Amino acid sequence: MLSRVAESLFWIARYIERAENVARLIDAARRMSALPRDGGTMPSNEWASVLIAAGGRDVFGDAVERATLGTAVDHLVYDLNNPSSVLSCFNHARENGRAVRFALTQECWEALNSAWTDARAHSQRGRQGTPLADLVDWAKQASATFRGAMNGTMLRGDGYEFLQMGVSIERTDSTARLLDVKYHVLLPSVSDVGSGKDHYQWLSLLQAAAAQRAYAFVTRSDISARGVAEFLILNPLFPRAINFNVTRTEQAVRNLADFYGQSTDCQSRVSAFSNWLSAQTIDDIFAHGLHEFLTDVVKGNAEIAGLLGSAYGFAPLVDETATQEQTLGQ
Repeated sequence: MLSRVAESLFWIARYIERAENVARLIDAARRMSALPRDGGTMPSNEWASVLIAAGGRDVFGDAVERATLGTAVDHLVYDLNNPSSVLSCFNHARENGRAVRFALTQECWEALNSAWTDARAHSQRGRQGTPLADLVDWAKQASATFRGAMNGTMLRGDGYEFLQMGVSIERTDSTARLLDVKYHVLLPSVSDVGSGKDHYQWLSLLQAAAAQRAYAFVTRSDISARGVAEFLILNPLFPRAINFNVTRTEQAVRNLADFYGQSTDCQSRVSAFSNWLSAQTIDDIFAHGLHEFLTDVVKGNAEIAGLLGSAYGFAPLVDETATQEQTLGQ
């Protein structure tokens, strides 16, 4: 497979997955912002939190702390100058798909094209044209439609592995950022920890990650900071957990090495990253600091993406390096 084809497939999957995951970040902030405010505490700014977790501090500077729903939605959904906005992601995915149309099945191409057409319609209508909850649901559905076509119709060759790698690398990053929203929400009001509000914020994260039922089934326990963090980081079976996706990335890299008959630096790095993650306990993570741990995950994941590009003749786009594959907001 030509390097440019592998690169386009990798980024198609990343952009489609990112569109959904940005929508899930917005959904988490939307749910948290709907919680009742306690009169005796300083209200947190969930919209600033989601922008920081999405890497928006470099764009907004100190003004990010005064972000509103409108500011966040405009930047994260509609801003075509933001390469990680929902509409930009669907546009970039379709452009990459058009360049390698021959490497995709008809069903995959139709899913990409439909998502792009709908994205243009949403862009023309603007923020007032679609309720936020409906917009989130549309982005999740469009992403799921492409993934269904990919898993149901693509040959399990090297092209599929590059697509799969894009999905798992993007999900690792996004789950770390989703959890970091909670960290930033807590900063203004540590007194909320353990309160009813704290409980519902962690519940909002589970709902945004489509993890509420899975969490209840696996843990058989009440929602807590410790339980949710452990589930979304270390669970080996939940498809949005960090551990699950690092393992998926490792498997895809191994499959590519077998397919081409050559190991790479990426393979050894992702194996070391996977072993490090598997050795962690939730006690280790909280002792180190949840935010610091998530920052390490984002850094390690970005390094793996870069090594993949070096190994197969492509690299992350310059805009992506500047906006997405950076450390979490400090």
